[in-house]
Amino acid sequence: MELRINNRLIRRFLIFVEAIVLLGIMAWIIKTSVAGVLAEKPTVKNLERAVKLDPGNAEYHLKLGRLYEYNIADIQPEKAVEHYRRAVQLSPYDPQGWLALAEAMQFEGKISQAEVCLRRADFLAANIPPYQWPIANFYLLQDNTDEAFRHFKVVLAGTSQCDQIVFSTAWKASGDPNKILEELIPRRVSTEFSYLYYLLPQQLFTEAQAVWKRILSGSEKFTPQQAAGYIDSLIQAHQPEQAYQVWMDLQRRGLVPGPTPGSWENLIINGDFEGELLNLGFDWRIAAVEGVYAGLDTATYHSPSHALLAQFPGKQNLDYRQVYQFVKVSPGHPYRLQAFMRAEGITTDSGPRLEVYDAYDPAALDKLSERLTGSTIGWTAVLLDFATGKKTELIVVRLRRLPSRKLDNLIAGKVWLDDVRLTPLKEFR
Repeated sequence: MELRINNRLIRRFLIFVEAIVLLGIMAWIIKTSVAGVLAEKPTVKNLERAVKLDPGNAEYHLKLGRLYEYNIADIQPEKAVEHYRRAVQLSPYDPQGWLALAEAMQFEGKISQAEVCLRRADFLAANIPPYQWPIANFYLLQDNTDEAFRHFKVVLAGTSQCDQIVFSTAWKASGDPNKILEELIPRRVSTEFSYLYYLLPQQLFTEAQAVWKRILSGSEKFTPQQAAGYIDSLIQAHQPEQAYQVWMDLQRRGLVPGPTPGSWENLIINGDFEGELLNLGFDWRIAAVEGVYAGLDTATYHSPSHALLAQFPGKQNLDYRQVYQFVKVSPGHPYRLQAFMRAEGITTDSGPRLEVYDAYDPAALDKLSERLTGSTIGWTAVLLDFATGKKTELIVVRLRRLPSRKLDNLIAGKVWLDDVRLTPLKEFR
């Protein structure tokens, strides 16, 4: 429907009103635009002008308040509080303003008022780590570790960037491993592993074991690679029993292969090389050496359908010890190591062989099989009977090549290893 106004005076009046409104809108746009330009260069003078031009913008009050609080050349705490208060009035649902006001109140010693502001910020940003971090630190300064832990826990659950700082802070503030684990560490497997690896360099193995048990009791999935460093730390700390227990835990979770039918007495994991080489824990490990290939071979094997192949390029007089496996054993007990090896074109007088030795004290046990040189006809059976030392609990079985002392000492050629077995003996035969 079209509305016609015939009265000329009324039409002029309406045009005048429209012009005034349009001018007002244009003036507001210009003022806010100028204020925005000024605020991009946040000096006290610029922000004061921006606030006058656009007094309803909470962000300008917040920025100006921060300058009054932190600008060494013009610190005015009272004005900072004034602008912070105005910011939260204009934008009561923005937690930044409440945090800034709380910090200013805390600086003035008004702790109870600061806490009121922080609780408002907590309500508005209950699960956002950047806001929970200063709240947690506030309560930490007030010696309220229970409340601090509650907020630090949100930080840990939301990001991994602050893990080490939070863990260290918690131990300094509390020192109670049970409290830290139960009240601070969230049930989030990545954070639990992060905390586990925080404890290990400090030799806190009992506390780490409690974390590991909680990881196992949880429903969240994890990989054996995540636990590999834990096993290595226990091995390095001369705690092979605990390290092997972690390995067994992984087996029970189905994360690493368990014994196969017919291999119950064999202490070597994946001795026939039919499984994947995990390169961790108590499985086979292969450390890279430049120019040397070491891995599975599906073309040549003793029993179908894989063997381990190591191929040497003929450019180094290698002390090769990079294919190995840790094995948990009993002290003072006889064992038999059996395997099959094959050589092709192995040069020098020092060829590959098998070695078994005490992981912590080679003087207690260190035995080598006969070396293989040249090319063998088919597969050669390797047999080593040995007894562990009185304190031997962990041995290493590895493919070894000792450096040659001859002038012609650069090793080339291939060697295969298959069907490795280590079994306990009742007595030496």
